[in-house]
Amino acid sequence: MSVKHNKIELADPQSANYQLGISGLEVPSTAKTTKRLRKPKNLPFTKPPLFISKNYEMTATGAPIISATQAYLKHPDWSQYSNGSLYFQKPFGKGRYIEFYILHKQEHQPQYISDLAEHQILEQYGVMAARLHAVFATYAAAQAEPWKQPFVLRGSELIKTLKIYKSKKLTKSQRLKAIADLALVVGTLGAVIHWYEGELNLCIKERCLLWIVSVQEYSQPNLFGEDDDLCEAIIRVQPGLWTYNFLNSQGEQSRTALYQYGFIPKQVFDLDPHQHKLASSLALYIIQNSRAHKNGIYTVHSLLSNVLPSYQIEQAVNDYRYGWRLKENLEEALLVLKDKVGIKVEFDDESYPQWLRPLWAMPDELSCLPAKQRNQQLLGTKRLPDNYIQNILFPAKLTFKLPLSAQRHQNQFKTPKSNEVSGNSQCQKKNHETLTSASTPKLVKTSSKTSDVPKIIDLDQNKELTGDIVRLLRTAKRISQRKLAQSVGMSQSWIRDIENEGRNQPIPEKYATKLREILA
Repeated sequence: MSVKHNKIELADPQSANYQLGISGLEVPSTAKTTKRLRKPKNLPFTKPPLFISKNYEMTATGAPIISATQAYLKHPDWSQYSNGSLYFQKPFGKGRYIEFYILHKQEHQPQYISDLAEHQILEQYGVMAARLHAVFATYAAAQAEPWKQPFVLRGSELIKTLKIYKSKKLTKSQRLKAIADLALVVGTLGAVIHWYEGELNLCIKERCLLWIVSVQEYSQPNLFGEDDDLCEAIIRVQPGLWTYNFLNSQGEQSRTALYQYGFIPKQVFDLDPHQHKLASSLALYIIQNSRAHKNGIYTVHSLLSNVLPSYQIEQAVNDYRYGWRLKENLEEALLVLKDKVGIKVEFDDESYPQWLRPLWAMPDELSCLPAKQRNQQLLGTKRLPDNYIQNILFPAKLTFKLPLSAQRHQNQFKTPKSNEVSGNSQCQKKNHETLTSASTPKLVKTSSKTSDVPKIIDLDQNKELTGDIVRLLRTAKRISQRKLAQSVGMSQSWIRDIENEGRNQPIPEKYATKLREILA
């Protein structure tokens, strides 16, 4: 045998046919995946974002807004029709009322809303829905004709504005889904409005949705082509046709409609609705009701019964433990309103005795004493009176005063005198510059050029006054050029020239000082 045949033929690792085989590690081939797309661009933004240049915003405060807030907050108090449908009615006297019901079987609503029963939808009402409803009312008030113009909100921006769903346990996608679901639930509220405004000769009986809401949810497909987590939600809101009768500035001037709005401070939305639920509810109700309830005086019972379900009031009356707990919750909520929202709280000296007030409202020499010793000093006994919740606390009176920034602009409205309603002739009505509705505060009538919704801005005393600023301030206060010129002692053409030809030029200080006093 030759040596040549005895050589062992070894495989060459560098050869093209060389393969290393290891048994047991066979890997099945994977499906071809598509490239993950980038996040969607060019989505609509919220216009305009709230509280960017100021700490308050104009908001609708008509009867539909106030009573809808109560419908959200007092959902256990909804009544039942004979056919099983639920409704909530808020009377306003003189045959006027607003009745709310749930419209969850509409074409614009998604299937999962339609499949829910009315009581299931009601369970999702509450302070969260009331806060979102207040945001909708704020955007509607910024529109010249809200019954024609939908507005767009981004879910991610709504989460920041409302300061809700802040738990770290929830992902951004879960928070977006929650705010989208909440918006759809708010969009199920329908209303029957039966209204009559005496001098306006306006009788309304209208059925409509309060807000028509649609939601677009944007998600990214994952590597396997399946829908992944939400990256954005676009919420489109069309104010209901009730705004034509209750948020119509042009209709107000022609006396065919109302224009009811006030101002809401940013601090209301800064409250944590989970930690300060009662304070959030009270802040919304007090501010929305501030136009109709100008003196700001409430009894404790009327205040709580407008934001709490009736069973909680009954529990407080029938069981002293619930009563004591309700008293503590109220005192904590009042402190939050005072310290975090800026609402001034005053206790009536006659109806609200000192021993009943919270510790933070007592003098230091009393608040530092133990409870029994303090009661002994103020009451002459260590025990509190029997049934004091029902007999003393509930009839006690509180006065609320809005933050100065909101109160300053609230004071621009003029309250009609009673003799103006009954004593004017038909000729005087045509020339009268202000509304004569007994329930609607009035604004100074402006020219037809300023019939759009005014833009409210702050007047900085240290900033140069230009023609643009004068025009914005004048339209915000709804003052005509002629009236402003008369107040300054100049001609109307002088004001017109300042606002048009000298928009960006500073006004001489001798005139600017007088204009600041009038427009502040």
